[in-house]
Amino acid sequence: MNEGLLLNVADTMSRSRANGPGVRAVIWVQGCTIGCPGCYNAFTHPHKSAKLMQPAEIAKWVDTISDIEGITFSGGEPFEQAAAIIATIDEIRLLCDPKFSVFAFSGFEYDSLIESEDPVVQELLKRLDILSAGPYISKLRDTNLLWRGSSNQTLQYLSKRYSSREEEKWTKESPVEEFTLDNNSMHFTGFEGPGSAILKSALKQLNQTHH
Repeated sequence: MNEGLLLNVADTMSRSRANGPGVRAVIWVQGCTIGCPGCYNAFTHPHKSAKLMQPAEIAKWVDTISDIEGITFSGGEPFEQAAAIIATIDEIRLLCDPKFSVFAFSGFEYDSLIESEDPVVQELLKRLDILSAGPYISKLRDTNLLWRGSSNQTLQYLSKRYSSREEEKWTKESPVEEFTLDNNSMHFTGFEGPGSAILKSALKQLNQTHH
């Protein structure tokens, strides 16, 4: 069923607390036609081949990660690779845990997604537990929001797994920004973006270490 489908992956992170409930594996997909000005992940916008991965290959990677609650898809724009992400979710739930939760970020408005006549878009929505939806608008930037960068964006609960009643708890548990070492590489993620004082400090120290 999934033969021939490949997910164009910009980056991965084995364990994150900043991208959805609990500890999660994260996949940033490559390619986004929305291209919000000021987007934190502008390097993921070009639709060019980054790392092309089979859904089953991604599932095997996720299966090596212990004690995670689920997986998060960010980008880039996940809905522009909806078929490959559906296949990846199905492979992960088949190999790892059928109860793995799925969180996704999208620059599309939620209303436009639910009104889409594309059956693949509708199938992906059915597989998500939470969706952070809407374009990033820099003038509406607010780093106090849970899993959103600007106040126009919304959190949509698409299954019975989670509810808005848990947001207060998640706000206390989920960092605004996060650094991790993963396979000897430093990963930075979160909602402060390139202007993050902590990121600038870390890069400064890294540069001093190499001189």
